[in-house]
Amino acid sequence: MPRVMTSQGVNTDAGADSRPWKQLHDTATVVDMHAHPSLKVSLFKRSLAFAAGSSRTLCPPSLRTSVSQLRDGGVDVILSAVYAPEHGLEKEWWPIHLLRFLLPFRWHRYYSGPYLDVTLRMMDELEAELKKLNARSPKEVVRVVRCREELNALLDEPTRPIAFVHCAEGAHCLDGDVDNLQKLADRGLAYLTLAHFYHNGFAPPCYPFDEKLNRPGFFDERRDLTRTLTPLGEKLIERMGELGILPDVSHCTPVARRRVYEILAPDQSLIASHVGVRSINPSPYNLGDEEIRFIAKRGGVVAVIFMNYWLVPYETSHGLNEIVQTIRHLVNVGGVDCVALGTDFDGFTDPPDDAKDARDLPQLTSRLMAEGFAADEIQRMIGGNALRVLKEHWRVACPPTPTIASPVP
Repeated sequence: MPRVMTSQGVNTDAGADSRPWKQLHDTATVVDMHAHPSLKVSLFKRSLAFAAGSSRTLCPPSLRTSVSQLRDGGVDVILSAVYAPEHGLEKEWWPIHLLRFLLPFRWHRYYSGPYLDVTLRMMDELEAELKKLNARSPKEVVRVVRCREELNALLDEPTRPIAFVHCAEGAHCLDGDVDNLQKLADRGLAYLTLAHFYHNGFAPPCYPFDEKLNRPGFFDERRDLTRTLTPLGEKLIERMGELGILPDVSHCTPVARRRVYEILAPDQSLIASHVGVRSINPSPYNLGDEEIRFIAKRGGVVAVIFMNYWLVPYETSHGLNEIVQTIRHLVNVGGVDCVALGTDFDGFTDPPDDAKDARDLPQLTSRLMAEGFAADEIQRMIGGNALRVLKEHWRVACPPTPTIASPVP
């Protein structure tokens, strides 16, 4: 029976919607491998209860992953990427210094101090926000899950809440210490994106910004694409395998990605959580065909980003065509089982106008069905494959429930 998302969770209702693509989407388990609701909760104090001005343009204060948007889009599991703002932004984007004077408390809270402390604080703040949402509802609507055991239990519930899973973007969050990974593992970290905007002592990044932003005084620092993992980065990969945390090669230089592939343990998988493919858009940020095949062979996934700048080398305001084009290439090269979705919603990105927030995800299912993909293939691509990776490679059991600092200002 097709699933109907309600404010209280998931109910079944045979008369929900007779359209085949809508029925397919409603009965699938939909997973977004990479989004940033925690950025909006922490930096802009947004409530996740309602959408907040989701727009067709780059608009940092907008909200694309509120619980109402996730519910309307049929999202069952969202991997919430915590990003501690990197200090290098102060050098490359001078307007950020205005926060020192306009919002001094927030500047001190997120742009100074150890990255690990900021990361853990942002996790606390997201969890506190989710608790508020549940307190307002007669039934549990959201839940943080911290291991595959808890994820499996949630998915077995007939009226399950939306699952939030912690991940982190940028190994700078470890403050140069591999042992700090244990503290994030204890919070239920599913994956760690090794690189981000700046070299962090573990993995070097590609140039991470839309080149239209590259002008004198704005994001004009060059990145060395010949740099690879440091010895500390290699140690980090090993430790991730021991803790049941997936390495994410998004943002790494091509040379660093190759090194990750070389040193993975035989039983270790990996992901690319929000990328495009180089055969369509020849950016070093995107994956080559040999990389797609490697990740597929290791049982990982390549999650398609919802941002035209990375998907195609031409200007367009719409993007469902380009997302489907990228998915088809992944299927042709790595097979259906390597495809996933990693929207990067709320990551200060400019998503396509026809896929601008979580509510638009059913339209992708419609397009995939129109393109001739089978129902079981679509279900795997929009969530089943991501679930498989989590169930096979994420930490099996959970540590004791952490104490969340409260109240959160």
